[in-house]
Amino acid sequence: MPDTEHLLLTLAAPDFDARSLRPIWKQIADRLHAACADGRLNGDSRLPGENRMAEMFGVTRVTMRRALARLQQEGILHARKGVGIFVRPMPLRYRLDHGNRFADGLNRPGARIGTTTLDLTRGAATPDEAEALHLVPGDPVIRLTRVRLVDDAPVYLSRKTFPAALLTGFEAAYAARTSVRDVFQAHGIATYSRVQTRVSGGFATDAEAEALRLSPRMPVLRTVALNAALNAAPDGRIIEYNRGTWPLTAVELVLTPQGATTELPDRT
Repeated sequence: MPDTEHLLLTLAAPDFDARSLRPIWKQIADRLHAACADGRLNGDSRLPGENRMAEMFGVTRVTMRRALARLQQEGILHARKGVGIFVRPMPLRYRLDHGNRFADGLNRPGARIGTTTLDLTRGAATPDEAEALHLVPGDPVIRLTRVRLVDDAPVYLSRKTFPAALLTGFEAAYAARTSVRDVFQAHGIATYSRVQTRVSGGFATDAEAEALRLSPRMPVLRTVALNAALNAAPDGRIIEYNRGTWPLTAVELVLTPQGATTELPDRT
């Protein structure tokens, strides 16, 4: 924190332009954004409290709150309830066609990867779930909602649906390590493959914002993916319908043609 405070005092030192040219809170947000973008404020650095920040920049709490809120909306900062406000790590590069494990798609070796399970229930397939999984509406399905974290920062909210008839022991297999891969293997599905991925843009709903520690209406990327069994279930059967949400500024999604070996240079 002392090093962070020293940097913030340096950022606060120059005089602000006249309010008539640009509101003070926007000027503060610009300075903090620039320091995050060029690495002076490192990813996952914790900022001082709002009162201390206001004191350092010589502004009111209301002004500082507006600046910090803007950076949270942009995904530059993220709040951890009861802990503080942190600089979000530089964007991850994530390969959507990586294989079977979340970690396989990341460009950050050694990153701490966590999983928070928000919901695991059984129910009747909706029309869109039935279409994706080649079921009849009303057929039994399993729904899993969870958040994946990288170095304690949430980067991916997924809402997965599975055919219940194929994965009868889902809950027990998942409980051991919160691993969908374990569930598949426990049901004789040793390998599976992504057969379709669609990517679109949008704005975070209240539920998405809460799960990903974003401000509501922040821009996000949404993915819709289908995974198919390769050696069982039977071979080629769709076994997972996955709708994902990613903070726009936290990840770069990469699609690589099958068999390609060339990697893009890492911008981080």
